[in-house]
Amino acid sequence: MQPTAATHRARAVQVPAASRRERELSILLWNTWLLPGPLSDNNTFSRASEIPAHLVSHDIILLNEAFTQKALIIDSLRSTHPYVATLPRRCWFWPIFDSGLVVLSRYAILEVRRTWFGKRRRWDFFAGKGGVGVRVDLSRRYKPERPAPRESYTQRPILNDDEYDDDRYSDYDDDDDDSSDDEDEHFEPKTLDIYNTHMQAGNSRGEHSARHAQSTQLGQFIAQNSFRASAVILGGDLNMGPILESVHYANDEDAKERVKAYRTLREESGLDNVKVLVEGKGGDINRFLSRGVRIVGVEYPGVPVIRKGKGKGKKLSDSDMVVLKVRV
Repeated sequence: MQPTAATHRARAVQVPAASRRERELSILLWNTWLLPGPLSDNNTFSRASEIPAHLVSHDIILLNEAFTQKALIIDSLRSTHPYVATLPRRCWFWPIFDSGLVVLSRYAILEVRRTWFGKRRRWDFFAGKGGVGVRVDLSRRYKPERPAPRESYTQRPILNDDEYDDDRYSDYDDDDDDSSDDEDEHFEPKTLDIYNTHMQAGNSRGEHSARHAQSTQLGQFIAQNSFRASAVILGGDLNMGPILESVHYANDEDAKERVKAYRTLREESGLDNVKVLVEGKGGDINRFLSRGVRIVGVEYPGVPVIRKGKGKGKKLSDSDMVVLKVRV
């Protein structure tokens, strides 16, 4: 990965190797179903307004299908997750929609890598699907509870496209501050490479062919950019999984093709399947792969409902939230 110009300067405490320990992270993956109004429920603004409240407790957030209202979510989480990366359209006029991918992090994003799928079919042809990868510094966590004098503000912590860059969200240089919080003082400085993707949907021959091509492309993209990384995680709506049983598959042939493509992704990326022990979720298409992290567990908190306004009582999304707990 190539370093970007904008970085967030935060405290990294040096401690003896013998006293270092792993940090537990909560990583949320959610297909938010924020398609343009007529393609979803004509209620994207109301749903997007309530989504941030369900994200804020997690360390790293991977959103899929945030085609609309992404700025609302990003701005709502500036004070807790100021590091942001997206996958925009390759050019302003095509495809019609961007990737719908968003990564938000409490930890400093050091580098960003992007890839756009070269092969997309049917409805996916109109969206700029691909993958966005970030390298986060786990020794540099944003602490909004520690205000700083205005004159000490330095660099912006947002790593993102210009439309989200904002001077209001700055951090401060406190390298000379010897004080430290208990939660930070014994953690070993370490980076984590994390990728977010949304892959080809559908069960036609052309869609299967596109998914196989995307599996190869994304796997090689991860392998090339993270071959030296000690900890790597991929999350997203993969539209495939490791076993034949899934409510998303049309028939046995469809299932076999998707499992075959999933194996290709594993082989090309060098990542391992994150096994899901939740009953009925083993074949879920919203899932994670990883390398070099200790898996604590995979949770499905359920889909929250709209609390007020238009659509009250209806679900915020048509997909489950998935939470991966790891130690790094």
